[in-house]
Amino acid sequence: MSGGILKLGPSGHVDDFTRRNLPPLQQWPELRLDRPEFQYPEYLNAAVELTDRIVEKGLGDRVALIGNGRQRTYKELADWSNRLAHALVENYGVKPGNRILIRSGNNPALVAAWLAATKAGAVVVNTMPMLRAGELAKIVDKAEIGLALTDSRIADELVACAKTSRFLTERQTMMLSSTGGR
Repeated sequence: MSGGILKLGPSGHVDDFTRRNLPPLQQWPELRLDRPEFQYPEYLNAAVELTDRIVEKGLGDRVALIGNGRQRTYKELADWSNRLAHALVENYGVKPGNRILIRSGNNPALVAAWLAATKAGAVVVNTMPMLRAGELAKIVDKAEIGLALTDSRIADELVACAKTSRFLTERQTMMLSSTGGR
C-alpha cells in the first residue's frame, strides 16, 4: 500500500476474468507486505518454485510425495507436471488466467494436476469429490470454467454437469489416472 492506496502489480494473465472479479478494495484485508520476507519478483509461478527450482538446486532426488503405495521425487514430480502442463497448453489451448477445475481425491495425481495447471498460468478451482452435478454447475458457471481435470473414478457427476453447462462441455473434461506419472 502506498499512501493508503493499494496498487496491483502487473499480471501475466491474458484472460483477466480473475482480476475483473476481485472484491471491492474496501473488502480486502489490510495487506502488510513491506517486510523483507514478503518481497517477491513481479512475476512468480508458485508451481515452478515448488518443483523445477528444487530440481535446479540439485535436490531432485529427494522425496516430494508419498501416495498410492509409492514415493515420487521432486524430479519425477517436475517431469510429470511439466508433461501435463505442456498438454494443457498445446492440446487444450490453456492461456494464463483461464480457470481450470480439478476434481479429485487427495492423491499424487491431484498434486500433479494442480502443479501443471499453475505452471500453465491457469487459475485452479479445486472441488471436493462428493459434490454432485448441480453443485458443480454452480461453481463452473460462476467461475466460467473452460476446462476440467478429473479423476476418472469420480468423473460421472462432472460429465453430467458438463451436459448442461454454459461454459464446460464433455470434450473439455480431461480424465486423470489416479496413479498417473511413471
